[in-house]
Amino acid sequence: MNILLLFLPLSGIASLGVGLVCILRLAVKNRDNIITHQASTTSDYIPIVYVTAAAIIVYYIFLLYQGAAVHMEFRRARQAFCDKKIKEKPSYTKIKYGLDNFNNLAANRCAGNFLEQLIPFLVSLYLYATFVSVNGAVKFGWAWLFFRSYYLYVFKRGLPVLLLSTLPAYSCIWGMIGGTIYEVSQNGM
Repeated sequence: MNILLLFLPLSGIASLGVGLVCILRLAVKNRDNIITHQASTTSDYIPIVYVTAAAIIVYYIFLLYQGAAVHMEFRRARQAFCDKKIKEKPSYTKIKYGLDNFNNLAANRCAGNFLEQLIPFLVSLYLYATFVSVNGAVKFGWAWLFFRSYYLYVFKRGLPVLLLSTLPAYSCIWGMIGGTIYEVSQNGM
């Protein structure tokens, strides 16, 4: 039973990883079809759909890792209790919802921060594609995903290393929002 609790999230991560690779392959295969102007038909949004699907897959990878981290930390604590390295019997609930386990905190912040940034990212991505450029939105989108992908790693290293993920990702969002506002104001839309 215990190994199954660990296996399920890890197998989900592997499955989603394969899905992400497939989406990336489709995006690369169709990169020559990306239009350089603003989207005017639904088919113009196809490259944006790839970025959106990849973002959702990355989010679910982070969620599943969050669950796996709890299982791994609980197993580690239970083993330490059995080996008499700690005196208090570990509580799954305390490990999952407590703040005193740094690995769980990092996994929680990774999923939580991604979700917090996902809404402004998706809104700015679609606005930029609609009013400015599909090609530009795709470039911003893949860059944003790259910068968000290693957030867990830099979170564990703290400031100022953490800024190597957050500041470039914020810049992608603000670049798309700023570009959209500029384009709309210039063209009187």
